[in-house]
Amino acid sequence: MDEKSYSLKKMFRLHVRIGFLVTLVVFILGFIFIPEFETKPYKPKVGNVIIIDIMPPQLENIAKPPPPSRPKMPVAAKSDEDVEARTIDKTNFNDEGGKVPVIEFEPPRFVAYDVPPKPLNLDKVKFEYPKSVIMLGVEGTVYLELWIDKEGNVRNVILAKSFYPTLDKIAVENARNLKFSPAMQRDKPVAVRYSFPVHFKLE
Repeated sequence: MDEKSYSLKKMFRLHVRIGFLVTLVVFILGFIFIPEFETKPYKPKVGNVIIIDIMPPQLENIAKPPPPSRPKMPVAAKSDEDVEARTIDKTNFNDEGGKVPVIEFEPPRFVAYDVPPKPLNLDKVKFEYPKSVIMLGVEGTVYLELWIDKEGNVRNVILAKSFYPTLDKIAVENARNLKFSPAMQRDKPVAVRYSFPVHFKLE
């Protein structure tokens, strides 16, 4: 073993004791010579205080509002005619000048559904070719976007992709007559936007 390392291990305890005594002496001298700090309570600054002894005439001459009147007590009607004369007619929400109010309908852009809507009367709604188009031999597909409510009714038809103006018009007009089974989401009907292609093909 080296003599230098041996001497360090031997003097280790002495060094620790000397360091502890020096630290203790420094703390004691600090408490003796460092002045004490006195804490002073906070006192908010108070500005000029204005005291009004005399009320201005505008405030003195304010008229007090009259006391509220007592509610009228219910009185028994003298006859049935008096009851009918004082009875308010029932409000008819369906009668607005002979016009039925139109309720705006617009389904969300995307609705997840488990069961898609299915056409129920496709065999009865005929997308017939006009004679003018038959002579030209035009064939193709018109793509529509149908707004279908919870009852399966087609509430709106939008031409998503045009093919031929005459066939576009026939597809849009006849699609309004379609009836669908509603789309189902967790066994509940939901309103959806449904892509519906109409194929025009010459036989």
